[in-house]
Amino acid sequence: MKCKRCNNEDPTYFYKGHKGYYCRKCIRFSRVLLMEDLNSLDYDINLNVEEYNFSYSLTDKQIQASNKCLQYLKDNNDILLYCVCGAGKTEIVIASIAYYLARGLRVCYAISRKEVVIELEKRFKTIFPKANVVAVYGGHHNIIIGDLIVCTNHQLYRYYQTFDLLILDEVDAFPLKGNETLMNVSLNACAGNVIFSSATIDNNLRNVLKNRKYKKVELFVRPSFLPMVIPKIIIINKYLSILCLFVLLKKMKRQCIIFVSSKKICRNLYYIFHKLYSITYVYSDLDKRQENIDDFKNKKYQFIISTTVLERGITISDIDVIILDYDHIFDQSNLIQMLGRINRGLTTNEGKAYIFTASLDKKIIETIKYLRKANSYL
Repeated sequence: MKCKRCNNEDPTYFYKGHKGYYCRKCIRFSRVLLMEDLNSLDYDINLNVEEYNFSYSLTDKQIQASNKCLQYLKDNNDILLYCVCGAGKTEIVIASIAYYLARGLRVCYAISRKEVVIELEKRFKTIFPKANVVAVYGGHHNIIIGDLIVCTNHQLYRYYQTFDLLILDEVDAFPLKGNETLMNVSLNACAGNVIFSSATIDNNLRNVLKNRKYKKVELFVRPSFLPMVIPKIIIINKYLSILCLFVLLKKMKRQCIIFVSSKKICRNLYYIFHKLYSITYVYSDLDKRQENIDDFKNKKYQFIISTTVLERGITISDIDVIILDYDHIFDQSNLIQMLGRINRGLTTNEGKAYIFTASLDKKIIETIKYLRKANSYL
């Protein structure tokens, strides 16, 4: 037995109900009987919607990467788009999206978080002014067809074998990372080629790619041509770090994101510092999550304490980053993305980064090696 939707073949996940066998591994997406045929979502996109424009010019290196992507897709290859944080992965795939739209083919851009989907919907509507751009995410799925679909990874279960081009952005991030079921559901949404977009390559991604025909497109230079920031490592225990953090924040002039590993730490630090500094906080299930993020973006606060919710999908000019990594929960991908918040876009401001840790472990060492390698391309 094999589940058509998530490719599961483990018999312990199959259960026989009164209507037949179904797969419990992907049942959270809805129950699908093994005897059922999964049909692709059949719809036509509008004609002449491929015209696109940017409000800024791409760099020569971005154009080169864009051209490579398009040529490899024309040759029927999947793409591993391996780019440093802030290199402009979205801009690089625009020409490929336009190529598919011009031929009446279906395109989807999938990413992990709802907030990023909402932001991308706005960007794509500006870039493709004639296209019907549709965002699909939890609580927002009354309309699921359009010229260009932007959705969270979990919503891809609605689109079995539907897309001719599927862009899986941030495949190194939760929830795709290490989630074989969700990855298979995502890949089964595509009948054509896939662009895997990532700043890091781990064993999970290698396992996915080893059975696929793909080409790698790399870009390790940001549009600003500024180097990735190498963090200052502060080896200190968690209790003394509060005093050290107090002193450091007092000296800071820029806005700063303070990354922590849990919402408990997030709340505790906020209560310690909220009467001393202009500070707010955010974590995934906070009721005021988007309000606090918007207030920080609008410069209402100098500091924001955050879990990994802000490690991706946010661009703020002229900021610093502090990472509190006492318990070593963050992996290399987390660290690279957090540090990648600095010097994004075309900013000419060089931010600073600090990692507070109880010991200099392998992942921190490997992160610094990655950053130095990226900077060697400048």
